[in-house]
Amino acid sequence: MRNRTKWILLSFIILAFILLGLYRFYLYVYDDTWQAENLAVQRAKAETTLVKSDEVWKSVWDKVCWVVEGQNEDGEQVMVWLPEGGQAEVKLLSEGVSESQVRSIIKEELPNSTIVRLMPGIYENEYVWQVFYKEKAHHYYKFYRFSDGKPLDEVFTLPNR
Repeated sequence: MRNRTKWILLSFIILAFILLGLYRFYLYVYDDTWQAENLAVQRAKAETTLVKSDEVWKSVWDKVCWVVEGQNEDGEQVMVWLPEGGQAEVKLLSEGVSESQVRSIIKEELPNSTIVRLMPGIYENEYVWQVFYKEKAHHYYKFYRFSDGKPLDEVFTLPNR
């Protein structure tokens, strides 16, 4: 009985070390991403009237652009576009289309599609919502204007594997 108890205890200790190692690896892998997001939020707060951030996205299409959604000093919901090497631009969410609204627009326009990822960004110097979606066996990228939710003409099809 003593030998069995030792093996069980040793197994738990080894399992705890493995879990601790996996947790440390997870922190190591995501540390750069979290730091970049924090820098984007700090930049948005320093260059604009943003006081609280709710969500942060990194868009890489025409140019690298961080987008921060949050509240300004007046308590209004805003979107802050932070293009790399450019000026920060603030838009009230009420002046454009929110994430939930654009999801509804996409579901109406593309009822048989599955949204893989939806994020704000810049496409051809216009503020947009970028949707990556799957329809049947293909994946596509499509853009919707932030200002009015209207789709842009261009659709990018990814090749099948």
